[in-house]
Amino acid sequence: MNPTELAAARRSLGLNRAEMALQLATPYRSYQDWELGHRRIPGIVRVAVELLQHKDRWVMAAIAAKHRETP
Repeated sequence: MNPTELAAARRSLGLNRAEMALQLATPYRSYQDWELGHRRIPGIVRVAVELLQHKDRWVMAAIAAKHRETP
């Protein structure tokens, strides 16, 4: 993940930098440095961002699957 992709993901989630840092449980300054390209973005951040982007769809799919199992 590069800084441009990270910023685009944040915007797609409707978050500002401070809110994204909070969602990723990281200090604001660290997040800002990643997005500005001042520091390398850790690989785990890509995984965390993908989870944030898809969590609602996965939760709804799990609820629907559980509902189908119920007689």
